[in-house]
Amino acid sequence: MKLIGTGHVPEGQALQDEARQIFNTMKAGGVAIMPFDVSYAIFAHTARAVERIYEIKNRSQAKPNGVLGNWQIFNELLQPSEGDRDIVDCIINDNNLPMSVVGPYRADHDFIATTQFGALRRSTKGPTMDLLMNAGALHGELARMSLDSCTPLMGSSANRSLTGNKFELHDIEPEVLAQTDINVDHGRCKYANPWLVGSTILELGTRRVLRFGTCYEEIQKILNAKFKLDLPDRPTSGSMSLV
Repeated sequence: MKLIGTGHVPEGQALQDEARQIFNTMKAGGVAIMPFDVSYAIFAHTARAVERIYEIKNRSQAKPNGVLGNWQIFNELLQPSEGDRDIVDCIINDNNLPMSVVGPYRADHDFIATTQFGALRRSTKGPTMDLLMNAGALHGELARMSLDSCTPLMGSSANRSLTGNKFELHDIEPEVLAQTDINVDHGRCKYANPWLVGSTILELGTRRVLRFGTCYEEIQKILNAKFKLDLPDRPTSGSMSLV
């Protein structure tokens, strides 16, 4: 296992160089733990590496991974209505907040045409896919590289399954850290929260909340003000996720 990072987010060329090193590790079949604004995450590209994520996390086989996305991937790969597109545009571009969406994807798109079946089936559910967008500078660089080279990156929160999201590298279980190929330390995640949740997840079409995640109250307020969309309040107890 290789450890990189200095406890803070690099900028400029240093960020690009770090992202390229992480990306190349995953493209070559490795598993990476890296910091996004919403939490530390464990991601991979190849079918075997994606299976390793399930083994490392002791993750239920029934739970699909998320896919690294951005505005361009969202528009090209998913099939949103104009209304759904406006909602995502408002949240990630106009208000610069992170969010995930679940919606139908184009199985014929070049972005996933050469993806190994084992990796894709672990990162889709029926005709739908979960895209994580706008989760920080490193996330943005990796999403850009991913799209440019048609190399989808798929993964989940970096932890033992059901223990809650981790917001500092040293909070991740040692047995998880020891089994990856590269770990990246940027210090504490921007949106660390007491609920130990990652990104808010919204289902396209139904606009149903699948996870009451980070920045949820801000997203809820914005969507009500801009689109007259009444989302439920965050639960006061119990699970914050329906997925």
